[in-house]
Amino acid sequence: MSVTECVVKLVTAGQISKAVGDEALALYERSKGKYSRDMGPASAEAAAGLAVAREMAAGAKKLKYNAAKQAIGWANFERIALDHPDGIVAGVLDQLTASLRGRGTRNVDSVTEDIWNRLSSMMGRAMHDFAPGLLGVSQEQIGTARNFIREIFGVDTGDQMASAAAKAFDVMKKYGEQRALASGRIFEPNEDWKIFQPWQSEQVRKFPLEEFKRDFMQAVDDGGIRRMWDRDTGQPVTADKYDEILNRAYYDITKSGGTTGTFAREMRTFEFSPSGDGAEAWLKLQQKYGVGDNIFGGVTGHMQKMAREIALSEVVGPNHRAIISAIIPRARAEGAQGALLYRFLESPGMIQKVYDVQTGRANAVDSYLMSGVFGGLRSINQAAQLKMAWVSSVPGDSVTTLLAANYAGMPATRVISAVTRELARGGEESKTLAARLLLTANTSMEYSHGYRFFQDQVAGPAQLRWLANTTIRASGLQAWTEMMKRVFSMEFLGHLADHAGHDLAALRDVNPALGRFLDRYHISGAEWDTIRAAAPIEVEGTRFLDTSNIANDALGEKLRTAIIQERRYAVLEPDSRIRAISTGGVPQGTWVGEVARSLALFKSFSMTMTATHVARILSQDTTADMIKLGLPFVIFGMLAGAGAMQAKNILVGKDPQPMWDPKFWAQAAIQGVGLGIYGDLVNSAFTKSGNNIATELAGPIPQAIEDLRRLSFSQARKAYEGDDVSFGAELARFGRRYTPGTWYTKLAVDRLVWDRIQTLIDPDYRKSFRRMEKHLRDDTGQRYWWGPGQVMPDRSPDLGATLEGSPLHHHRHHH
Repeated sequence: MSVTECVVKLVTAGQISKAVGDEALALYERSKGKYSRDMGPASAEAAAGLAVAREMAAGAKKLKYNAAKQAIGWANFERIALDHPDGIVAGVLDQLTASLRGRGTRNVDSVTEDIWNRLSSMMGRAMHDFAPGLLGVSQEQIGTARNFIREIFGVDTGDQMASAAAKAFDVMKKYGEQRALASGRIFEPNEDWKIFQPWQSEQVRKFPLEEFKRDFMQAVDDGGIRRMWDRDTGQPVTADKYDEILNRAYYDITKSGGTTGTFAREMRTFEFSPSGDGAEAWLKLQQKYGVGDNIFGGVTGHMQKMAREIALSEVVGPNHRAIISAIIPRARAEGAQGALLYRFLESPGMIQKVYDVQTGRANAVDSYLMSGVFGGLRSINQAAQLKMAWVSSVPGDSVTTLLAANYAGMPATRVISAVTRELARGGEESKTLAARLLLTANTSMEYSHGYRFFQDQVAGPAQLRWLANTTIRASGLQAWTEMMKRVFSMEFLGHLADHAGHDLAALRDVNPALGRFLDRYHISGAEWDTIRAAAPIEVEGTRFLDTSNIANDALGEKLRTAIIQERRYAVLEPDSRIRAISTGGVPQGTWVGEVARSLALFKSFSMTMTATHVARILSQDTTADMIKLGLPFVIFGMLAGAGAMQAKNILVGKDPQPMWDPKFWAQAAIQGVGLGIYGDLVNSAFTKSGNNIATELAGPIPQAIEDLRRLSFSQARKAYEGDDVSFGAELARFGRRYTPGTWYTKLAVDRLVWDRIQTLIDPDYRKSFRRMEKHLRDDTGQRYWWGPGQVMPDRSPDLGATLEGSPLHHHRHHH
């Protein structure tokens, strides 16, 4: 019986799949052609047959291995969910994202970040060399990035930077693939994590189908594309099927959300030739239909998806989609458990939404028209209304960091001194050290546009997304966030190194809070002994525990992910649970998705605070423990809010607010304890010059409609009724509200630009300015130190205004 007949018989009998049979026959033909060059026909056929037999035997073993891994993954995931003390829903969600009760369960979010940090550290210097500036990448970086792609395709460009980056990328890619394979993930024949294809729906939609097909067929004719694949069969197709495949590829890319599906079959239709022709075809087609000049942004996006896919395969299981689908009915049957807060944040429906956020489905685009309109308005609002975000973040992050440090037994003075050093030195050395310790991704985080609470809500046309991202970066918010994350993580390793001389029993006596940290993350006495035996790294007299020196690599990851989860309490950032709420867990361009994103705009801080500190307080065993945690949270939160409010008062030209007024402390509580950046908007809604509270809560769409109404219809009605028209004042107010800016430019722009414009177009501008001053005085008792309409201030801020209304204030005036 011939090899062909044998394979056909196995397929017919159902002993192997048709896909495996087709691959075996293709291998047979390739091998026969290879061996025939050196052997006779009969010997070549025998050698080819032997090669096929070996490959099929290896394939059978691999299938059995992967099936076993799948079964083990499902069993482990199910066991943890079923044995969870707070029920199946909590057991599932605790494995996807951080536990609301701080149980320290290994979860997809924290493992993803740890893998991402490791992958980026493997890229080394390239992450710094290709880091974009404030306005994006330079022409030199673009040229080097194009050479980097050519090097990946095997072309020697002579560009040393590109060559080094390509070699590092190859090492990183192999590590990622090997780790994914070890988890049991099955790579399909056309799946290659090296030649990524980040086709962009937004770009492809700009061109008609026929032009798209013509460009790709030209790449086939030029030798750049070797073959095309059918996503349904997972097999290459013959040339007569190319037109059909291109039709489907166009539809898939424009409908799938593009960048959300890097590893999806529909995003791997094209197999580029591993040559210079393949490199040039990739560059040309990506320039038009993909990432354009942002090549390295595409690289880091690809790396982030690698990290997420590996984490899902390891924590949930290699076939994670099937596992999540299987567990959801059981979770629904049990239902949510516990108090109202937990029932909301741990509902059965939250499982699917969190998973869809993690796999990228929630960031796909359904309708580009709807997404463009709604997303554009969100981006405009972010660019314009986050001027003071950094000012709110500094005191807020300082308080949450100190609370988190205290909970883990780390002295507050240690964190304060580290922040002071960072601010004095600029942080470049610590960035390198943090990446060396596998704690952060160094400057590479700049590519992810992970702007804390807004990363899933920056949308709309590319120009508006760029405007929002650039404004936020220019404000210093991102740099501050990354510094605080780095400081907390590094000092935590230093804190552990300081206690390495104690075994776990002694540690619990010396530092009970640190002992509880190890218990929370299920680090046993034996594991702690392994951790503390690792050689530390010393920098300028300070020792840091080096997790890369821990003998057990899995234990090193366990410790790092524990620190990552503790850091969530120090520097608040939305996890997959919060993003599931803020996106509705559904794609952009849907009514549900857009309404959810609009309603959640600027509210992620509040939700994240609730899911971290508030949930931690409520999860304590006794009322006394709740008070012990809750009282400092409230007191220091109010103080942080007060500090942020007073700083912003001065930065917008006002004297500090009188702090003897109970209303001030109510506003400080809104600002600091729960609402953070959103507190600015809420507090403004309670003043005469502010906006309606309902429109503030509803998000940017109702707010924009309200602002346009005040600018147009209300003015037209006044003119019709014979009342005084204040169009000039309203236009100036509209411009102030929607013009991007930063905290350090806002006051000068308001006084030297918008006030000047108002004096030109508003005949009643003097009365308008006086009304602003009167409203401020009536609302809060404040005055302007740089008032509306003044070209330059005539005095400095009156810091003594903070005491107005107090006995000290009267005593001062009496004397």
